[in-house]
Amino acid sequence: MQHRKLWIVLVLATGNFACLAAPGAERLTLYVSTRGNDAWSGRLPDPNEARTDGPLATVFAARDAVRRLRRARRTGTPAVVLLRGGTYALERTFVLTPRDSFVTYAAFPGEKPVLSGGRVVGGWSSADGRVWHARVPEVVRDNWTFRQLFVNGKRRTRARSPNRGWFAIAGKAPPRPGSKDGGKTPRDRIAFKFRPGDIQPWPHLNEINVVVYHSWETSRLRIASVDSSRSTVEFTGPAAWPFLRWGPGQRYYVENFRAALDAPGEWYLDRRTGVVMYYPLPGEDMRTAQVVAPRLTRLVSLEGDAELGMWVERVVFRGLAFRYEDWELEPEGHSDHQAVSTAPAAIMADGVRECVIENCEIAHVGHYGLWFRQACKSNRIVHNRIHDMGIGGVRIGVTRGLRSEMFASSANVLDNNHIFDGGHVYAGGVGVWVAQSHHNIISHNEIHDFNYSGMSIGWTWNDAPNACHDNIIEYNHVHHVMNRQLNDGGAIYTLGTSPGSVIRNNVFHDIWPYSGIGWGIYLDATTNQYLVEDNVVYNSLSGGLMKHNGGHENVIRNNVFAFSAEQMLWPCWSPKPNRFERNIVYFTQGDLFIPMAERRLRARRAAGESLGIWDYNIYWNPNKPNIRFFRHTFPKWQALGLDRHSVVADPLFVDAAGYDFRLRPGSPALRLGFKPIDVSRVGLYGEREWVAEATRISHSPTKLPPPPLPPKPVPVDDGFEEAPVGASPPGATVSGEEKGASIRVTDEQAASGRHSLKFIDAAGLKNAWQPHMFYRPRFRQGRVRESFDILLETGALVFTEWRDSGPYPENIGPSVTFDARAGDRATVSVGHTPVGVAPLKTWVHVEIECALDERAPGPFTLRLTVPGAPPRIFRGIHPAGKEFRELQWLGFVSNATTRAVFYIDNVKVRRMTGERER
Repeated sequence: MQHRKLWIVLVLATGNFACLAAPGAERLTLYVSTRGNDAWSGRLPDPNEARTDGPLATVFAARDAVRRLRRARRTGTPAVVLLRGGTYALERTFVLTPRDSFVTYAAFPGEKPVLSGGRVVGGWSSADGRVWHARVPEVVRDNWTFRQLFVNGKRRTRARSPNRGWFAIAGKAPPRPGSKDGGKTPRDRIAFKFRPGDIQPWPHLNEINVVVYHSWETSRLRIASVDSSRSTVEFTGPAAWPFLRWGPGQRYYVENFRAALDAPGEWYLDRRTGVVMYYPLPGEDMRTAQVVAPRLTRLVSLEGDAELGMWVERVVFRGLAFRYEDWELEPEGHSDHQAVSTAPAAIMADGVRECVIENCEIAHVGHYGLWFRQACKSNRIVHNRIHDMGIGGVRIGVTRGLRSEMFASSANVLDNNHIFDGGHVYAGGVGVWVAQSHHNIISHNEIHDFNYSGMSIGWTWNDAPNACHDNIIEYNHVHHVMNRQLNDGGAIYTLGTSPGSVIRNNVFHDIWPYSGIGWGIYLDATTNQYLVEDNVVYNSLSGGLMKHNGGHENVIRNNVFAFSAEQMLWPCWSPKPNRFERNIVYFTQGDLFIPMAERRLRARRAAGESLGIWDYNIYWNPNKPNIRFFRHTFPKWQALGLDRHSVVADPLFVDAAGYDFRLRPGSPALRLGFKPIDVSRVGLYGEREWVAEATRISHSPTKLPPPPLPPKPVPVDDGFEEAPVGASPPGATVSGEEKGASIRVTDEQAASGRHSLKFIDAAGLKNAWQPHMFYRPRFRQGRVRESFDILLETGALVFTEWRDSGPYPENIGPSVTFDARAGDRATVSVGHTPVGVAPLKTWVHVEIECALDERAPGPFTLRLTVPGAPPRIFRGIHPAGKEFRELQWLGFVSNATTRAVFYIDNVKVRRMTGERER
């Protein structure tokens, strides 16, 4: 309480009476001009003839003048500061505090003022006519390092290698004691192996950045050391994600070293001499070019304190351009888990309410453009052009939980903004990011050309209540995102519990990730309680809608999902059902559903749980009218209680190929209750030039990439002769080698040749089914035969089994068990039914044949052959699992609970072509 009283006393002492301003109060007007003088009054728009008075020269002087006048008058007089046209170089961040409330900073009518955090770099010369040089004394004198350069208003590339594309990480770094951080960081996050020559011990290693791509994020790391003899690079700090987490070939490039300055458009700053070097693009004349290097790392900061009731209120920026802001890099580098969430913005705001940013431009910045961070309430961000960003566009809210509602940002309006061209420094930036923030309206924005998602809403990966709810996302046009740079994103990406939130009347299209996972509407993790309606989604790699397995209580209705390369939908089957109603799904290639979602469907059915409500939808593929719902025909799909009133029929779009999804008269969708979607109101609105602005930015015509081919069958033919003794079986996956259990190639026994595969089971393993090994044959149709030789020792318990990709045990196909735990012979069983016996310590040849069929599994045949005896054949055996259709997994499992040994040899799995069943 004493602290709060102290603040009140300070407010009175400094004359901060902004909170007392009332409607109709006298307004104070000041002027700022590039021809002004901070010693003048600022009351005149132009200098007087005697040049004794006139406008001020800087916004800082105008702000301070308002403070002085208010203090003198002891009133919070509203003020207007009009800026004349021209560029105003900001020497420091423009900071506004609660005493600066109720002030409008606006462009003088008809003029365009620019607030710039940059410095013009001149005096260019070239000795060879190729690379040009300019000396910047402040680099050495003031220890100024700039990380961006703009030529004639266009961003240029800091010298990098390779010039286009990426290098690939060669492998994990070998262990090394005494690493940079004393071994505290896992090695796979602080070092990796590179291909010889890709990284070298260049001069000034501590200034060189390695930019690493991690599926949906990037890290920008500083080099600590390079070991050329071991082709290993180590960094000064860790990446947020382990290297090679997503498999081999992880991408990276190297930036900011002199030897990389070898292509037009690249530049390099030598910090020791203060000389900046630039390799001009064809047609650029460096004698007349305007070159700007950003000096500030923040342009504007609005600094209120909601906890103390000290708000920055009703500050308005109108008609201004905010340009040229740089990014910084920590000594340990910078790496985030997602959306570059810990990076700042060129304009930052905390503790603000009823402020407005309108008809402004934010451009050529190194971070996000604008961040209304904590306790920002009832603000308006409208009709702005926000572009050329190092990271992303606009952020509202915070990542972490809030102490109380007081700190939540809420009831803000982000409307009619053109937000585009981001991710130049960190590719993981998004166009609009909202987290722990509620009751916001995000509408009529044109968002495009980001390297990750267009929008990211929510920041909770579970069902816990949070402050992100009741947000309205409507009439936005989000397109051409991900741009083949990152993976696992969407036009709009959501997380967590969000009751009352709505995604409606948006158009989302052209979502093209680098290699995989790019959805239109991506409801990730446990996204729940969203209403998604009246959206048009088309042209994506992965599909129009992704409802992750944990999502629930979402209503998806009256949307158009069209044109995807791989599949159209990832449905979610949750105990708390979702609804999917009155949607049109139109596709020309790929599957209707992502295959992996079938497993969850089967699990829900097996548990007797609701599959949710799917009805009154229309599905159509003009190239394949007999659409499969997973593996079901439409009537069988309906028999599951799904889509009982839906139809497979042409929705009669006006011009689907031209993305005109209006419905012609007689459309069956209308009979199902589908309400036509009016997309004419989507995106920017207002002046004709403003609305047409986005259409002048061209994009290459979209051509769907071919759908991925089904994985080719992988026959198995292994006698283990090529593998050395002690090796794991080639082509198979081995699990459970612990406490003496193992599966290794041996020369102790062999049915033919010199080698076989020895299984050793052990007591005390966590799971009885360890150790085991399996293949991935991927046979989808036809008659398939598995054959192998097996030698059992006393105590062995082993089964070989075929499985489909669905949930266990419904996915079990042929399964044969050999039990040698009692007697001098092993019992051979199918399921729990004995069908024969096999001798111990003798090689037995086993053959299993089964016809794969998408309609129903055929019976299989078991054939056992012992040397010197005729084969024993068991026919008409039905697989145990009702959902077995394809051979996706074939394994050998040691199921004993004590030490046991057996051997297998000559394992073959192949499709029978032109052979009759034996």
